[in-house]
Amino acid sequence: MPDGQTPAMDGLAEIVLDCTRAAAQAKFWATALGWRVRAYDDAEIARLAALGLTPQTDPSVAVDAPDHSLVLFCTTVPEQKTVKNRMHVDVRIRDKDHFAELLEMGARILSEHERWIVMADPEGNEFCAVGSFIRSLLGRRSG
Repeated sequence: MPDGQTPAMDGLAEIVLDCTRAAAQAKFWATALGWRVRAYDDAEIARLAALGLTPQTDPSVAVDAPDHSLVLFCTTVPEQKTVKNRMHVDVRIRDKDHFAELLEMGARILSEHERWIVMADPEGNEFCAVGSFIRSLLGRRSG
């Protein structure tokens, strides 16, 4: 394996999140996970332009894990989310500022539990907020 590369997780190639606004969702999930929206190089910008698109209207935006072991693709689909997710991710919240930032970006609190908070991203996809200070947040905000 070349230097600087991390082996991919066995069996998991990537995660794809269906959404209606790929660039906005990618920014949200990069913030939530502490990952980065993949930078657009000149060739990719040219490819998008040939399709009449820009990075802001790209229908599939990559969010890379810091060690490049996994990619989350936020991919535009025509249909809206209509039912509860059958699978979700648990997001380790780094601190109270991180939690507040997600709320400011459009996340909503759906329910509170002893060790986690069920939340929804700006498009309604459920995830659980977990972390050592979650108990201190319970019942202290309007949601």
